[in-house]
Amino acid sequence: VDLGELDDLSDDEEDGDEELDHASSLERAAYTTLHLLQELQSSSAEVSSITMMGSPAPVASDNADMDASNNTNILPSLNDSMTGGGINGVIMEKSRFLMKLAPRIRRLESDTAKCLVGRLESLLAKVRHLIEEENADNDNNDHDNNDGRGGNHNNRQQQEQQTLLLTIASCLRGLALLSKGSDAESAFARVAIMPILRSKLSMGKLDEGGSRGECAGFFFLLDDVANTVRSMYGPILRVSEGMFANTNDSSANNTEVDLVTCGVWVPVATALMADPGIKMAIFSPGIANVLQANYSALDTFLSELAGNLLTPPPPSPEKNESASGEEEKTSHELGDFSHLYYKPDLDARSVERAQSRLYAHPTTIDYYKRWNLPIYYQLRFAEFCKRLDKALEVVTKEGWQADVFTGDKGEEKKMRETLGFEVPLFLELYDGLLSLWSPNVFLRPLTHRFLRGAVQLVGRVLAFVREGLEGQIEFGGSEKRSEGMDESASTAITLETIVDIPAYHWNERVEDIAVVTWELTILDTCMSHDYLDAIATTVCPPDNESRQSTHNSTSELDEMKLVASEVLMKSSRGISPLVSHSWNTLIVDNLTSQCCAPLAAVKGVAATYRMTNRPPPTQASPFVGTILRPLKEFDTAYASRTPPQIGDNWKRQVISAVADKYSLAVEELIATVKRTEEALKSRKTRRMMAGGMSDGEKVKLQLYLDHREFKSHVVEGLGVDAEGIGGLVKLGELTEEAESLFLRTQEKKL
Repeated sequence: VDLGELDDLSDDEEDGDEELDHASSLERAAYTTLHLLQELQSSSAEVSSITMMGSPAPVASDNADMDASNNTNILPSLNDSMTGGGINGVIMEKSRFLMKLAPRIRRLESDTAKCLVGRLESLLAKVRHLIEEENADNDNNDHDNNDGRGGNHNNRQQQEQQTLLLTIASCLRGLALLSKGSDAESAFARVAIMPILRSKLSMGKLDEGGSRGECAGFFFLLDDVANTVRSMYGPILRVSEGMFANTNDSSANNTEVDLVTCGVWVPVATALMADPGIKMAIFSPGIANVLQANYSALDTFLSELAGNLLTPPPPSPEKNESASGEEEKTSHELGDFSHLYYKPDLDARSVERAQSRLYAHPTTIDYYKRWNLPIYYQLRFAEFCKRLDKALEVVTKEGWQADVFTGDKGEEKKMRETLGFEVPLFLELYDGLLSLWSPNVFLRPLTHRFLRGAVQLVGRVLAFVREGLEGQIEFGGSEKRSEGMDESASTAITLETIVDIPAYHWNERVEDIAVVTWELTILDTCMSHDYLDAIATTVCPPDNESRQSTHNSTSELDEMKLVASEVLMKSSRGISPLVSHSWNTLIVDNLTSQCCAPLAAVKGVAATYRMTNRPPPTQASPFVGTILRPLKEFDTAYASRTPPQIGDNWKRQVISAVADKYSLAVEELIATVKRTEEALKSRKTRRMMAGGMSDGEKVKLQLYLDHREFKSHVVEGLGVDAEGIGGLVKLGELTEEAESLFLRTQEKKL
């Protein structure tokens, strides 16, 4: 064993013991000073109460002790009549004595505080020097181990650190006794934290890894600062928090000595806001992406600061195994009772209280005010509005199936498969809505603005759809607009742009209406379910770690979800009326018009049998099968994309309208046939021998067969109950008398 090394070790231990004794003496001096100050204040209060009881003397000021020490004649003597006895006389004599000592007591308080602050600063500097020396020794760790001196050196450093920690704790307690916690915080910030910030904070490191002004290295810089502070001064911070944190009142936001807030966070925030160049680069970069990244980096640093600094590092397994067997034996042999010293016991509630003090500090409030977040939101919202407006412009030119999606193809596939969107415009809209809450866009203080922005984007698309349904927007028509261009402009247009779809109003196409209303139905469902979950997951993450960083309580989470749900429901409230109007009015009217077109052939039934000597009909007219064909084809194509709230009522409306017009046409034809028969009877025209029926009876039989075929298409082809449809009932009544003719023809076949 190297005797010289042992001598150095013993000298270091003696120096450490002297410093610890000195700090303990200063702590005892602080106790003594505190006791004298309390006695002085108590004596002044007693004298004031006695004086007030004896005569209506004026109220004593806060500096009564100092005034009394300067002019002792104002105090009554022991022989004054107002004292009323010996007890008051003793009190007055004691008060006079303490008043004379008041200047010395104040001087003792000031000197003790100065000595404690000076001692604390020197100890913190020694800690920094010791850590730097330890880091330098780690670089030569292999050499030390080969010499066999690494273990002794590490033990010496650990003992020094333990002694320094005890000594610093004594200084902190002494300053706390004298209500000089702010002096301890200032000394810690000045001696411990500011050197770290000066060595790490610069424009070069701020932009490290990216272009100038992008602040690409800001997150890593803050992370490096937090790790350095934790590795160098973590034990001191944990001891201070364990000694001074109010463990009885979890809602208290103040403590006698708060090194985490005033010793670490305040100098960091001050350094970031003091340098004009760094302040401009961080808080006002002029680029939305950079500002969002800077805010997120600082917000993450602040939200995790208390946990990073106060959570002790995990013990090394090798160190525990090697030291567990010898620690107790060595401590008793060498007189080392460090295992009996105070060790802070910090739990999750302690970290939470420290984090609460960070957020409640005025520096934090001022720091959040530095961000120009409304401008950031305007920039972001302008990006999404521009993206949506461009998509609407292309859709107006090329129709609903125009490929306007500009997002990630993987997300597009996911939305198509999981949500059911098909039209590119609605894919673009929903992707934009989700982008508002993406990690590289969303900022938590702007939650209400982003929620309002989502409502506005949905409202913009709903207004576009509403105007189209009202016939105010014309799709296509690029060819006409290109004719009015000059020659130089037209040459720059490609052939694809000139040869475009003709102009039309999409509210006249039932296919477009059905597709758009189905997309609106999906959007309505997503807004109240999937999109609400996406917002809640972003603003109030479900995992415990993220919830701690966002500092939300359970009641706040539930309230946020309720508010967001109400806002989204209001934004999508206009979707249901649009869908209902589109199906029950526009689609019904359009299909009714298409289905009624073949009814013009009803009048031709009479001409088919009038004086043609044709045999009686045995099957329905060919046009009957085409009446409901548009409705059947549309129902087959869009049955799976009919909104649930619409149901089958729209089909009944179409059938009812068509049946009404059909019955009206049949009624007019029967009336015409009857008038013709009356005219022929007056001429005594003989009955046609073909089939034994007159021309009028043949017409009625044909109308009966047509009615039966039409009704079968309604019931069997479209699955609609014929009961309650007035037009079908009327058709049955009009053709009822021809049923006997139909039965007669069936009997002849048999």
